[in-house]
Amino acid sequence: MNIRPASSLCASLFIPLAVGAEAALFPFVMGGNEPNAGIADVSWLNEKPAGKHGFVSVRDGHFVDGSGRRIRFLATNFTFGSAFPSHEEADALAARLASMGMNCVRFHHIDKHSAPAGIWLGGRPKLDTFDPGQLDKLDYFIAQLKKQGIYANLNLHVSRQYWEGADFDEGIGKDGTRSGTLPKYGKGLDKIDGRMVAMQRDYARDLLTHVNPYTGLAYVADPCVAIVEINNENTLFDLDMDSLPASYRQDIQAKWNAWLRRHYADTAELGATWGRAVPLGDELLTAPPSAEGKNYLQVDAASPHALSAQLLKRPEHAWMAQLQWRNLTLENGKLYTFSYAIRSDVERNMRFLTRYQQPDWHGCGLAGAAKATPKWTQHSVSFVAQNCVSNQTRIDFVLGDSPMGKFEMKEVSLRPGGERGLLADESLEAGTVGLRRDGVSGTKRGEDWFRFIGETERAYVAGMKDYIRNELKCRAPLIDSQASYGGLSGVYRESQNDFIDMHSYWQHPSFPGKPWDPGNWRIMNTPMSSDPRSGANLGRLAAFRVDAMPFTVTEYDHPAPSHYAAEMFPMIASFAAAQNWDGVFQFDWGGVNAKDGQIDSYFSLKNHPGKLAFLPAAALLFRRGDVPAFAAETVLDIPSADLDALSSRANNMQQLWNRAGFGAAESLSRRQAVRFVAKSGKAEPEIRRQGDDAAPSPIRWTEGQPYQVDVPTAKVVVGACMGKTIRLEGVDIAFATNASGFASVALLSVDGKPLPESRRMLLTAAGNVENTGMAWNPEHTTVGRSWGRAPTLCEGIGASISLKAQPGGFHLYALDGKGNRKAEVPAKADEGRFDFAIGPEFETLWYEIARE
Repeated sequence: MNIRPASSLCASLFIPLAVGAEAALFPFVMGGNEPNAGIADVSWLNEKPAGKHGFVSVRDGHFVDGSGRRIRFLATNFTFGSAFPSHEEADALAARLASMGMNCVRFHHIDKHSAPAGIWLGGRPKLDTFDPGQLDKLDYFIAQLKKQGIYANLNLHVSRQYWEGADFDEGIGKDGTRSGTLPKYGKGLDKIDGRMVAMQRDYARDLLTHVNPYTGLAYVADPCVAIVEINNENTLFDLDMDSLPASYRQDIQAKWNAWLRRHYADTAELGATWGRAVPLGDELLTAPPSAEGKNYLQVDAASPHALSAQLLKRPEHAWMAQLQWRNLTLENGKLYTFSYAIRSDVERNMRFLTRYQQPDWHGCGLAGAAKATPKWTQHSVSFVAQNCVSNQTRIDFVLGDSPMGKFEMKEVSLRPGGERGLLADESLEAGTVGLRRDGVSGTKRGEDWFRFIGETERAYVAGMKDYIRNELKCRAPLIDSQASYGGLSGVYRESQNDFIDMHSYWQHPSFPGKPWDPGNWRIMNTPMSSDPRSGANLGRLAAFRVDAMPFTVTEYDHPAPSHYAAEMFPMIASFAAAQNWDGVFQFDWGGVNAKDGQIDSYFSLKNHPGKLAFLPAAALLFRRGDVPAFAAETVLDIPSADLDALSSRANNMQQLWNRAGFGAAESLSRRQAVRFVAKSGKAEPEIRRQGDDAAPSPIRWTEGQPYQVDVPTAKVVVGACMGKTIRLEGVDIAFATNASGFASVALLSVDGKPLPESRRMLLTAAGNVENTGMAWNPEHTTVGRSWGRAPTLCEGIGASISLKAQPGGFHLYALDGKGNRKAEVPAKADEGRFDFAIGPEFETLWYEIARE
């Protein structure tokens, strides 16, 4: 994979297109619910009906179908009302999805609303009865998907508010005063509250044992159901117990004290194990904090102990805006207390931690969360210092996830000593040992708290799995939630299930003011392909795979209106194949009406040519396995003997990998997996490298160069390639220049033969895609409510391409939005090469190469 620069364009510099620069774009619509045609129709990848040979199961660490053949899922999400199309729409949608190479649909957020946006019957005091009309639409849709070889992933609890219309304590007294609030969607609380758990079981029973009249099978007995997810993006570790209404706090405290009584004989033994308070020593903060991310954060701090600050705008990543008290010296194993008072113009949630102030920026013992309100509130956190280096530790106050606006801090202090464990007024016999306080990081109390939460959460999962598998007789693979929810403990929780799942987005929109305000949002609008050092989203995902278990990503997207969304499918599909993953689910389809010819939301796939055009290529790269798995592998062995205690000290997966000596670039050449091992003694994870390092890698991605895939049946180039000549095995691509320097190109052999022998090839090439009249701000980070109108406009990529080819007559065709031939493009076959040029004048994103 040799790259020869053809211009002085800096690979890392991406210049946004000018607002309204429609002269460089052409209309190209890929909406409508008609299926792809011709070479772009890859429905032949699907065996029909889905589940023809029996249930999907797990064998040798991967999904297999009923015949024992490995199956990978390329899929999308249908959410809210889009999960309930009319019968006519369902017929068309199923055929269209299959034609693009999809073989699974995830049904998500159907439990939030009453009809028509959800599954519940409206006009009732409680959300406890399915709407017959909605159920009929869902049944018919799933039946039509099944006919087209498309499996179903059924989500159970996603966004139902358990208390809507039900008699729950919502923390509001008779006088209107509020003693606390329930978490959104009941998250966390529904893993420990018995009534919410019972409601989840009722929902699972009602949905999974329902007989679909169009298949004649209950969902528990239908092999087209490939996956069941129990509780989306949910962990007990994230539950803010201090904010709960008193009755829930009391219930959890009773369970906590009961757990402690099973492990300690009395208060004396508990106190001896946890320890007591240590007197506070001298102040350690001697210099004012500095601001990381001055483009986002303005700070006025005259002393180490008081400051005023303003978050000017929200960054793409939370860590890009933070306060830092730097150059601290902390003694490993020693107790410290960090305290402060805070108030804010608006309610804001922040997090803080101690970390090493050099790469790899590992944690040093303190990790907590702060909630600021317009009233001054006092906070105090005790922790045990870990993995510190003299004069190289800092305290970070991470602000980038909070709303824009002002806040103040005073009485900021860091001192040796503090509350180590049991407080003077706490008694095991009286059941008054309090819930987790911030002041337990790295202490014996903290370890016990993590054990209690971890064991409670795993007991919930075991109970739900037993009910679904053994009482309801569901045969589909099960997970509880996404592995990142709960950090290391979350990965361990999911390792007890049938597979591992994750979610990730490249540059998810942020909302500086009100959450999900359609008029006030931002995206960073830079390409992932320009960020190889960290592996961007892809390397982060790889850190969560568990050895010998299937791995899926059931939510993934590069949200619109990014100029670089065309990079999504070729990158995630090829990387997932190289890492040997088992499922990639784009989020989300975006509704059933695909006739309007415009991109209508951040995640909507149905009308986005820059994404849709690469779906057939993604299916061949990933599902057919054109990209082989990396021959070498790096495994992180994690002792499981006291996993929860380890989690209390280090619960960040990426930091665990880094501390064990893993380099981010390894995920671009080696498979990556976690393995839990029964090992006593050493409590720290260890890296184990195995496999063939000398084997050629199917992927190359280095600093300043585009992302590339070079395998016999596929060539992919994504990123800063314009103005360069890219030489791959048997294929040379000399790119023209454009304003941004960006392009996404994929050349696939559709008949599965090596490209020089192939008789049918599909070439897809795209740059920027947007709506007509999209009104960008000057920075090209938002269009607010001004998404524009139909038709979608696409940037044509100019390039001269030369293929090594066996002798024969070749034809090159420009295709329309459905894959039909619309015009032949000039080309030349001579002396074992096939040469041609593509460009915007052909007004297409894809081309067919056919050999006689």
